[in-house]
Amino acid sequence: MKKVVKFGGSSLANADQFKKVGAIITADDTRRYVVPSAPGKRFPKDTKVTDMLYACYESAANGEDFSEQLDNIHARYQEIIDGLNLDFSLDLDFVQIKENFSNKAGADYAASRGECLNGKIMAAYLGFEFVDAAEVVRFNDDGSFMMKLRILFYPSGFRIVKQL
Repeated sequence: MKKVVKFGGSSLANADQFKKVGAIITADDTRRYVVPSAPGKRFPKDTKVTDMLYACYESAANGEDFSEQLDNIHARYQEIIDGLNLDFSLDLDFVQIKENFSNKAGADYAASRGECLNGKIMAAYLGFEFVDAAEVVRFNDDGSFMMKLRILFYPSGFRIVKQL
């Protein structure tokens, strides 16, 4: 049997939480697919990365300078990467995000980057293959999943980091 496991934002808010999640995943060989959320709050008055991304995108969409906001988001991810002692970079991802925000890619795109970036870090940490759902999950015009993907992605339906 193969299992899909989903971890919410607070369980992936920092490197220590990543390590706990990594131990949970690797403790069971049947846990083959990991669906991570964006980093949540590290402490009660902290801001979730998804909220940071929405605010950053809103600034971009309004034609305002959003570079400091994007740098703060990048710093949150870098803190996780450094805490995991990974030789890994999201620098090129943030160049692309900045370009897409400038081109008004949309709030949905902005929010989706939180899960995507955390998925990349999780994949690097665990040595898993990263699969970006944006590249493989497709919808019909009515919003339903295309049939050929329904079985593969039905258990969770979103960001997927693949196989041991």
